[in-house]
Amino acid sequence: MQKPLADAWRRARTLGRRPMQVPGHKLRYLDGSRGWAHEFIGDFVRDDIPLQGGVDDNAYSHGYLTSAESLWAAATGADHSRFLVGGSTQGNITALATVGDQDTPIAIDRTSHRSTQAGLVLIGAKPVWIYPRLHPEFNIPIGVAPEALDGLEEKVNGFFATSPSYVGTLSDIRALAKVAQSYHEPLIIDQAWGAHLDFLDGQGAIQQGADFAVTSVHKALIGYTQTAVISMRDGIIPRSTLDRWVDLTSTTSPSGTLMASIDGARAAMAADGARRLADLIDAVATARRRLARVPGLAVLSDDTAGCAVDPTKLTLILPGTGADGVQVGDALWQMGHGPESADHDTLILTLSVADEPEWIVEFADLLADVVGAHRDEPRQASPISIWQVEPQVVLTPREAFLRERRRVPMREAIGEVSAEQFCPYPPGVPLLAPGELVTQESLDAIRAASTTCRIAYCSDPTLETILIVKQ
Repeated sequence: MQKPLADAWRRARTLGRRPMQVPGHKLRYLDGSRGWAHEFIGDFVRDDIPLQGGVDDNAYSHGYLTSAESLWAAATGADHSRFLVGGSTQGNITALATVGDQDTPIAIDRTSHRSTQAGLVLIGAKPVWIYPRLHPEFNIPIGVAPEALDGLEEKVNGFFATSPSYVGTLSDIRALAKVAQSYHEPLIIDQAWGAHLDFLDGQGAIQQGADFAVTSVHKALIGYTQTAVISMRDGIIPRSTLDRWVDLTSTTSPSGTLMASIDGARAAMAADGARRLADLIDAVATARRRLARVPGLAVLSDDTAGCAVDPTKLTLILPGTGADGVQVGDALWQMGHGPESADHDTLILTLSVADEPEWIVEFADLLADVVGAHRDEPRQASPISIWQVEPQVVLTPREAFLRERRRVPMREAIGEVSAEQFCPYPPGVPLLAPGELVTQESLDAIRAASTTCRIAYCSDPTLETILIVKQ
């Protein structure tokens, strides 16, 4: 029930300080007063208190942050945790940097978030791609099998996998950890979509044997947007190595408000999280049962996926209904219920402990009606290329990123090496990344994905041209 950082933040808000240091808004809007430019900025900065010289003093002498991080570690079964304000993107970069080095091979789940590519560019490590199993009918990832780690042709300096996946499927982390331990190499789990699993007995990645876990506190819990935590078990790599990389990738002006929300979220879960999660899981199970009655609609669950599925996620497979997921998603947006993601065949909805159980069940009935309103002739599921890409790596991401580049029309790029990233967002999984061979298959996949979502992080959003490595 302790919340040292959150309590310190609340105290700082009442002190009426007039600091002679940053931030430039000088905490003038904390009391709701209508100071200069209030109509432009007041609503946005009224809760903004820096950690340094705000929540704590300039020397962090009270140790509020380290105390809060220790409480998070204790609550989730970790030995050491660090709070992040750069999201799980910062966490993934930090994790890869902690275990990797220039030109060292690291085995990475290809369906991982594009932030893994950023980490590879920064440290210069060589990706050795591993692939999840795909559902034979739905064409979605259903977990990385331990055999994918155990059958590599070269020695790697660590293993990186994503669980839960973007669609909510779970890998058997205990089995993956057993393989990693047999090689005496660390296992990193990107658990960005599963922070709540840390508060379900034995379900968190660290509790199941992972050496590192990255969690987004703002996705499935109730923290401020862009808050995350990276946690580790002692053993293979010293804490000081992780600390060094967290400090290197962190801002020197961290937000006490954002970090205090991590502490508050953890305290809330300690106070009443078990009951709230149980109610959420029961409500989602009820919603799944109701939606499964819709003719032709497949609802992802342990039974339909053939693997464990996050019990708080709603993922719908639409081809049997004939409904177009993009149109269903647009209709939900118009109602104020925008989905996490929608493509032609799939609708993904993220639920959390903030959602009232009664509302979840009501929403399931509304969702059934919306799908019914868009019903059409049943069809076969389309292969989803986001989950099936198997790149041909020519250069490390860092080499390709730093080399001289030139721009060519997309149609002329086949056989060249990409110098940039093409990433459908959501889910944020790259179809083509720096250092990979441009193929007809990859270009077709990019075009297909662009019909249902934006293609992010490429230099030409029209997709007419591409930057390639200059030979």
